[in-house]
Amino acid sequence: MKLDTLAQRHKLINDLVKKGFEFEESLIHAENSGDDWGGAMSTVENLVTIEEMIRTEEIFLVTYGEMDNVRTRNFDEKEIYLSMVDDALIYFVDTILLRRIEFAFDHLNGWNFVSDGGKKFQKTFCKKLDALRKKYQDIYDL
Repeated sequence: MKLDTLAQRHKLINDLVKKGFEFEESLIHAENSGDDWGGAMSTVENLVTIEEMIRTEEIFLVTYGEMDNVRTRNFDEKEIYLSMVDDALIYFVDTILLRRIEFAFDHLNGWNFVSDGGKKFQKTFCKKLDALRKKYQDIYDL
């Protein structure tokens, strides 16, 4: 599982959302699946929020790229503005996106799944969320 690019991280989250919905839907008519269904539903809600935050990260990166391509005679001023966008991106990732990934991981990891399918869902999704968390920490030196 490669997570080096924004597109790869975004694809991972979109795939998890899709699989989460599928698992959630598979539990709708199953007997005694309330705990597993609730955990899947909660996980999907967290993943959708993370997906929106990854789109926000993309906006920061596109903005930085566009600002970097602007011609100017005052390179010092340009560097100040680029630094502001870069600092805001790092702050966003550290205090909002990364915290939401950690929240989703902790919430999912603490859920009491009872079925074998639920436990597999929990293990697989926790592993992928933990990998995503570590990748963000690595990319942004957090």
